[in-house]
Amino acid sequence: KAIRRISKKKKCSLGSTEAAGILPDGPLNAPVGGSVMFTTFLTEADGPFDAVTWNFNATILIISYQSGSSLIPPAYQDRITFFPSTASLELKDLTLDDGGEYSVNVFPDRGGIIKLDIYGNLFLMYINIFSIKSSTEQITEGSSVTLTCEASGSSPSRTWKKDGSDLNLSENVTLSEDNTVLTFKAVKKENSGEYVCLVSNPVSSISDPVNILVKGSNITLKCSTDCRPSAQLMWFLNGAQLPDFGAELISLHPVFSSSHGTYQCRVSNPVSAQTAVLQLTVSYGPYNVSIIGPSAASSGDRVILHCLAASVPPANFSWMFNGSETHINSSLYVIERFQAQNSGDYSCTAMNTVTMRENSTVLNLRGKEKMFK
Repeated sequence: KAIRRISKKKKCSLGSTEAAGILPDGPLNAPVGGSVMFTTFLTEADGPFDAVTWNFNATILIISYQSGSSLIPPAYQDRITFFPSTASLELKDLTLDDGGEYSVNVFPDRGGIIKLDIYGNLFLMYINIFSIKSSTEQITEGSSVTLTCEASGSSPSRTWKKDGSDLNLSENVTLSEDNTVLTFKAVKKENSGEYVCLVSNPVSSISDPVNILVKGSNITLKCSTDCRPSAQLMWFLNGAQLPDFGAELISLHPVFSSSHGTYQCRVSNPVSAQTAVLQLTVSYGPYNVSIIGPSAASSGDRVILHCLAASVPPANFSWMFNGSETHINSSLYVIERFQAQNSGDYSCTAMNTVTMRENSTVLNLRGKEKMFK
């Protein structure tokens, strides 16, 4: 089939631990930089509480509260708020290192344990696309290719290179104003090679190679993300989910005209989600050229011949009558009043200006017998 699973994204969940006693079931989920509230089941009516301790991973003290005074280690100064009336705790400015078990003990015999999972902000670079290298003999000249280097966040700079060197632009090879889209109007043999999109900002840069994409070649789409606990990955084509749940690589073997469309990779965890988009354009045709219209007409009839073709981009049309040019360059050929001299062969030629291919078909139009009686 055209789309198949290549690899499974590794699971990176920290797991979960059930709470006990005065804390709710866990785990709790919170993002890096955010805050979390550890709320007990206790109320003011249960107090006052003479002694309360909160610990991280059993041995690291967060706060020790006794008779109105608190001991807070330097690592938690300005990061916690303790609520003596319910023994609850708020932890702020979370980092990945804050993920783990939190336990509370309320003198003399109340307590509980709950797990906290911290999720980093998902860093979804972009979808990159690359193909198995083909020899020049296998490249279909004239195919249209659009390569998109698009991230779901803002990226100050994008640079394209070909085989490690600066990209040479021309009327056939163009870049969008923001350098996101590289377009080949019609692929030529000299365009074959490895293309790299380099995305950079003042502190980092990432790059991934792509190769020339032509109809019939084998290509792979890769979605790159910085995995944090329980990241899930889904692929969509034109809004419909593809059956490749969890795969960071999907393969199109080979590329068909039906491969055309908008591919989305969506990664998510309980606290955030990111989507990268790739617009894949496959030019083809014209195929299945046909003329819709009558094969016979009576004198005085208005006759409309409609030429159709499967083509991306849409084909241009031209007509010939009995081997002579008609100078009609639309899909419709209209005879306002059919006469005997209009009988003959009508040829329609469809041409794709990107693939530079053309195909023709002929309709024989004759007069009905009664018009000659």
